[in-house]
Order: sequence, then C-alpha cells, then structure tokens
Amino acid sequence: MKNDVLNSHKLGYKFYFQDGDNQIACFGHIMSGKEKIYVNDELVSEKRSFGFKSHHDFSYQGNTYAVKFEMQNILTGKLECSFYKADKLVKQSTQTSLTDNPKQVALVTLGCFIGGAISGYAVVTFIEPFLGK
Repeated sequence: MKNDVLNSHKLGYKFYFQDGDNQIACFGHIMSGKEKIYVNDELVSEKRSFGFKSHHDFSYQGNTYAVKFEMQNILTGKLECSFYKADKLVKQSTQTSLTDNPKQVALVTLGCFIGGAISGYAVVTFIEPFLGK
C-alpha cells in the first residue's frame, strides 16, 4: 500500500490479502468491536461487531468480495480472517492477541482476576462510608 492506513489503528487485529494489484487490508479493534475493510487504502466496508462471527460483503472494480471474521478462542484472542472472491475462499489467516501457551493464559487470567478483586474492594471501601450502615 502506498500509505498503510492500518498503521494509525492501534489495539487490534490486522490482516492483509492480495488480489492481483489490489491489496485488501482488514482491521478489527479489540475493545470497540469496530471493523474496517480497505482496498488500496480506500474504505469499502465498516461496522461494529460484538459477536464471535462477522461478515463483510463489498464490490470493487466489478468483483464481489467477502471478508469473514471468526473468534476461534476467546481466552487467547485467536481470530481467524477469511478472504473470499466471488464466493470462493482465496486465503485464510489467523492471529492471536495472547500466546497459545496455557500457562501464560492462566497467568494473565489470574492477574486480571486479582486486579479486579483489588479494584472492587477499593471501590466498596471508598463508597461504604458515604452509604452508612
């Protein structure tokens, strides 16, 4: 791409596919669920998705395309992106926000749980004097 539009996007998955001279760039934001599909730096599809699967259909220069996102593993953040041209699978790619190492996933999960417990305790301790007994 001449100007990679995905360089400005943070906290997300970035997938790239090639169809002849056209580069298809796909972005999915981790927190907001915002998904964007670009062909040669031109935005062709955009939507917000909070499910485990999403689908983008678009046309470009007389061709029909589709991009499908599917969350494979919510704990590791493993996301599969499939690129279709004229209803035929061209390529699939997978990314993960965490490693597939179960020990590391368990450690991150435990850290989040402990951090949440400490934050919850602090909030309750701070609010309780204002509520009274």
